[in-house]
Amino acid sequence: MGRWIAIGTVPGWDDLDKFTTDLKATSRWRVDPRTTITEVIALADGRVIAECHANTRADFDAWLEKTGFQVDSLTPIAHIARAGDIWKIS
Repeated sequence: MGRWIAIGTVPGWDDLDKFTTDLKATSRWRVDPRTTITEVIALADGRVIAECHANTRADFDAWLEKTGFQVDSLTPIAHIARAGDIWKIS
């Protein structure tokens, strides 16, 4: 399984209420049994970072398009360190 990070903007996601409404439901995160949006971060400058764990990049691309995400960059993740755990992705 691959992981990707997208950086860009989504209209309205600088507003906490819209951000909450658009992302609160589990169905917004669990796209299908093999595709999960693992994290979405709204930055103070209006940009958004989204991370996806999926079988193919096309699965993430479909979610980005559905949400209206205007992608500035989309990059595969090579390895991750979170809270002391480190693992290689690709």
